[in-house]
Amino acid sequence: MKAYLFAYSQACTQAQVQAFLNDTKAIKMWVAPFPYAAILVSDLDTQDLSAILHRRLSDAWFIVTEINSHTADGWLPGNLWEYVNKPEQAWSQKLFEQIPPPKTSPPQTKSPDNPFAVPLQR
Repeated sequence: MKAYLFAYSQACTQAQVQAFLNDTKAIKMWVAPFPYAAILVSDLDTQDLSAILHRRLSDAWFIVTEINSHTADGWLPGNLWEYVNKPEQAWSQKLFEQIPPPKTSPPQTKSPDNPFAVPLQR
C-alpha cells in the first residue's frame, strides 16, 4: 500500500468527493486534513488511481501524487505522519480516532499585505 496526496478543485464539493472516496474499492482508507485535499491509501499506482479519480470526478481539476516519506515534510500530528509513512500499519490501527482535530483560524480575506488570500466558503 502507498500513501497519496490528492488535491482537487472547487468544481466538486467536499461532500461529493467524500462520498466517492467512501464508495470505491481502489482506496483502502483516506483522511482529509485540509479543505479540498485528502491523503489516500491505495494498492494502485499513480496512473491507475488517477484514471479512477478522473472517471468519477469528470471535468474537475485534480492532482494525485505518491507521498515519499523520504522527501515529504510539513507540520502534521505525529499519528498522521504514521499514516503517511507506514500506510499498511495505519490501516490496521484505529489511528484516526487518535488524531486531534485541527485548530481553526479566522477566514482569510484579501488585503494589501496578502492579495492572494480569498474568503473561506462556509
